[in-house]
Amino acid sequence: MKSCVPRGAVKFDMNAFFIVCAIAALATVPSGELQAVFAAAASTLFESTPFILAGVFAARLAPRHGFTLAALAGCGCTSGPGARSFVVAAVTALIFGPTIAVLRLLAAWGVARWLRCATQTCQPTSPLSDLWSMLPYVFGAGVAAGALPFWLAAHLHPMPAYVAGGLLALFSPCTLGTVALAGTLRTLSTPATIGILSVAGICDLRAFKKHAHPRPEHDALAYLLGAAACAILAAHRGGTLLNPRFTTALWSCAVALGALAYLHRQARSPRMRWAPLVMAAGTLCAGALPTYGITETTLADAAPGETLHFRGVLAREGKQDALVRYAITCCRADAQPVAVRLKRPLRERSGQWLDARGTLVRDQRGIAFDVRMYKRMGAPTDPFIYR
Repeated sequence: MKSCVPRGAVKFDMNAFFIVCAIAALATVPSGELQAVFAAAASTLFESTPFILAGVFAARLAPRHGFTLAALAGCGCTSGPGARSFVVAAVTALIFGPTIAVLRLLAAWGVARWLRCATQTCQPTSPLSDLWSMLPYVFGAGVAAGALPFWLAAHLHPMPAYVAGGLLALFSPCTLGTVALAGTLRTLSTPATIGILSVAGICDLRAFKKHAHPRPEHDALAYLLGAAACAILAAHRGGTLLNPRFTTALWSCAVALGALAYLHRQARSPRMRWAPLVMAAGTLCAGALPTYGITETTLADAAPGETLHFRGVLAREGKQDALVRYAITCCRADAQPVAVRLKRPLRERSGQWLDARGTLVRDQRGIAFDVRMYKRMGAPTDPFIYR
């Protein structure tokens, strides 16, 4: 007796079952560090999606200038040098001053001209193809961002620190987020900051990767999965993966991806499902905090003698304790520690959230927090602060 279920429908259901199982597996990995890497990778994909969609639509509306428009108005996640973006230049000027911003902008346009990608006609592409091409970079940047604090904690000499910053920027999928990262690291290591600014968006891997645009590929299930992930994150106002300011953009992305799913409802390209899969898994891994290697107190303008009231999670490395919160500028991938090193260890387990009061003092390693009183507290609903 023949089955009345169409063969295509069975295949669609099996693919959906595979994706649900894969999301569950990725979201329940035992390693908190691995979950944090997935969350950072997903946040970069989420942050890039509005700019990718805008670039694709601009290329359709103005084929001769769509590529250049996407480069000027994006977050630096387009092909070619990302520092050509005026948005990136404005953020760089706010953090490092107009001179550095102008120099990076000129250098990026110089590299773009050398690669002949500044005036390149934008070939038809698809949002899924762009997201797929970002996958190696978002995972590379997530791993590097987790490792860099431990490199800095080893008190590297200037040249290795410069190389470490350059390597981090080399894999950067989003120039805007990497500039924000450099702004935080300048309090820890000036050479690492210089290394990041010398590479990010100018001569990183994305600048050299795509002279020809990826072949446009579409997949209805991938679009639906991406739309659902964006809608879930928008409903949770960024869900600790994005700054809440992105909420409106996420809703717009959910609508656009849903429309693309309908327009390409017959399209099948299984490999295009991996980027939306990572985005969906990231919404479930968002609770894992980034790793932190205890270095120095990172409070801006901290001075000995000041009283301090600080709420954070206790981090321990050997006999050294610190209280840590994380600040997000754009997305989870640029989350950076706002940390205060403790003068003496506390009799609490690592990972416990504490509400502490005391005074900042100076010791042999710099500024430390002399805790006079503290109490335990539950982990806040949103452990991040937003700039």
